[in-house]
Amino acid sequence: MKRSTIGTGLILILAALLTAPTILSFPDKPSRDESTKAIRATAYEMMKAFLTQDVATFKRHSAKRTLDLVALVYEAARQDPRYQQELQNARITNADQFLGYFMLGMATQYLQAMPLTPEAAARRVANDSTVTFISDYQARITLGDSQVAQARLLGRQWKIDLTDWLKRPVLKEVKDPELRAKIQKL
Repeated sequence: MKRSTIGTGLILILAALLTAPTILSFPDKPSRDESTKAIRATAYEMMKAFLTQDVATFKRHSAKRTLDLVALVYEAARQDPRYQQELQNARITNADQFLGYFMLGMATQYLQAMPLTPEAAARRVANDSTVTFISDYQARITLGDSQVAQARLLGRQWKIDLTDWLKRPVLKEVKDPELRAKIQKL
C-alpha cells in the first residue's frame, strides 16, 4: 500500500512540475510582437555600436558564430603578407583590436555612402528591416531584398548573427585553405 501511495504521489508531483514550467524556471515563450521589438532594439544597438566602433557593445549583441568568424579573419590577415604590414602599422595584436579596426573602415565607408548620424543610420536599419520568424527562437532579418542577419534567442536575449552575410566577401580575401575550410564550416 505504501509503495502505490508513494508512486502515485511522485507521479502527481511530476505531472504538476511538467504542467507548470515556470516552477522549473523554463522561460515563457515570448510573443512574436515582443520578440520583434527585442530584435529591432538589438539590431539598433548593434548597428550603432558598429558605426561608433564600440567593440564591447557590438560583441555583447553578436552571436558567437559571428565572433568566431572575426577571429578566423584576424588569423587569416595575420598570416597573409598582404595585410601583415597594415596590421603592424595599426598596432593590431588581437581579434578585438582587429574588430575595432575593421569596424572603423566599414563604418567610414557606410557613413560616406549614407550621410547620416550613427544614431539615424542605426534607427533606419532597425526600423526598415523585416523580421521573419523561422521558429520561436530564430528569425531572419532582411533589408530590402537581402537577408543581412539572423537573430537567435539565447537565454532571454536575442543575438545577431552576421556570419552568412559576411562569409562571401571574407572568403574572397582569405587564401589559406585551412582557414577557408574553417570559415566555410561556420
